[in-house]
Amino acid sequence: MVEEVRALGFSSLELSFGMPAELVDQIAGLVRAGQVSVSSLHNYCPAPVLPEGMKLSHSALPLSSLDERLRRWAVRQTVRTIETAAALKARAVVLHMGRVEIRPASPRLIALLENNQADSARFRKLSGKLRKRREAAKGPYLEAALRSLKELAGPAGEIGVRLGIENRYYPEEIPSLDEIGELIAAAASPAVGFWYDLGHAAVKGNLGWEDPGEYLKRYEKDLVGLHIHDVIRTRDHKAPLEGDLDYGPLGEIMKQDLCRVLEVHPSATPEEVKAAGVFLENLGRG
Repeated sequence: MVEEVRALGFSSLELSFGMPAELVDQIAGLVRAGQVSVSSLHNYCPAPVLPEGMKLSHSALPLSSLDERLRRWAVRQTVRTIETAAALKARAVVLHMGRVEIRPASPRLIALLENNQADSARFRKLSGKLRKRREAAKGPYLEAALRSLKELAGPAGEIGVRLGIENRYYPEEIPSLDEIGELIAAAASPAVGFWYDLGHAAVKGNLGWEDPGEYLKRYEKDLVGLHIHDVIRTRDHKAPLEGDLDYGPLGEIMKQDLCRVLEVHPSATPEEVKAAGVFLENLGRG
């Protein structure tokens, strides 16, 4: 894997969610040998120890859980990720903060958009209902997410790893655009900042849920890192230049000393990934 990444023109990795501990250990050996560096880890990494009967998934162990036993378990496994990041000399950990547990409506919104029905009365009605239901239910989940964040900020600050709160794909997930600022302000720690996922912001914009231009306007000063990938409507994780995103606003951001991660799906070809790497490097020099 490392050889392939280096052949594509990259010398640093973000280690992904759910990576087996054995693979993390092997990469640690390559880091010590100077063959590659690790910029960031995506929580949970290595794969978390789970309660009996729970299966590994992106929705497992949410930091917003109202079950205090599971929330504390999630915090402990996140601390493990933070400690692994420090051992690998990584700068940051990307955090998913959880979700508001309501009946999901996002898949239906996405299906309507993909079928050219975003201007329909059905789409507007469904979107309005989802906003109301989320707003009415979000309180305890946001409070639990904040408790978890405060408990994580201390260990992260002590060992020198920053926590990046990632903006998410589905509207039911935490945080919304406004909630990013609420979480950062309430955590009140230099260890806590914002991880900007361009593709997720674009999807939310295409759904008419949030203005993607607002993320950098509000939170540029809090930036920890970027997940960079392209989007066609709601289909994300495409190689940059293979979708519809406007990269103009990234010009100045790319010059900053941030973690910059090209986050593309395996369907991206080596040629597309190489071209994206060259494009983004040039964008940072422009």
